[in-house]
Parts: sequence; structure tokens; C-alpha cells
Amino acid sequence: MFENLKSLILLGGYKLDRMEQTIERHFVIGDISDSERVELLELAAEKADDSKQIDITAVLADLESRVAALESQGIVVWVSGMSTKRGQTVLYDIVHEGHYRYCRYDGGRNATSLSPGKIDGWVILSGAGGEVTHTVEKDSEGNIILVPVEVTGE
Repeated sequence: MFENLKSLILLGGYKLDRMEQTIERHFVIGDISDSERVELLELAAEKADDSKQIDITAVLADLESRVAALESQGIVVWVSGMSTKRGQTVLYDIVHEGHYRYCRYDGGRNATSLSPGKIDGWVILSGAGGEVTHTVEKDSEGNIILVPVEVTGE
């Protein structure tokens, strides 16, 4: 079993914590000796690819702090069922390209629970408090399109 585990370690592509669990399990059931266990743990740590070792807790904490920073400015990511007041800015992937844009509801209702683009009155902003850069409209086939707003001179 020692040689099999050693071969797996030398192949690479493993998550260190999972490999350590495997080594410990084989030690507990008696497949490898204590000295083999120590050698395998050291080899696994030495050969581990750092890019494969993701600390999910740290990633989630980072994302949570970034979302909290945005939301503390009054900007939230639009989610299904939420009500958006006239003049309120939300983040939304309006054209489903994996890129959130600042969308503001400027329509005729006091509020809407329809997503950006499902009702007239949504606009795209250049930033959180920025200028209107596009209106959100639908083409003849019902697809959402962003129509640039022409800036007129004063």
C-alpha cells in the first residue's frame, strides 16, 4: 500500500487535506507503518500544488466582505422577488454575460418587483452614482438590448 500511495502522490493533482486523510486512514487500518505514514505525509506536503489548495472558508469570507461593502452603500444585487423602488440602484447581469451592471429603476411606478428589462423604465448607469449610459429596451423578438443614451450639449 505504501508504494501505491507514494505513486499517487508523485502523480500530483490532489488536494493536500484529502491526501492527508487518505494516508491517515491507511495508517489507522494498519496498511502502512508509522514511519511510512510520516514519509508519505512529508512527501504529500512537498509535492502538493498550491493552486489546487483552495481555502473555501477564506474565499467565502472574502466574498461576504465584498458584498457587505457594496450593500453598505445601499447597492444590492437584484434577486428574484425583491421590490425595487423608483430611483433605486441595483446590480444585475442584465444581458446574462456574467457581468453585473448598475441598473436603476426610473419607471412610472413607485416600485416594481419585475427584474430589470421586464418592465420599461430601467436604465444602466456608469457607476454607483453615475450618469445614465443606456436605456434598457427590448428588440422585436423580445430580447433585452441596451440602447446608448446620447449626451446633448448644454
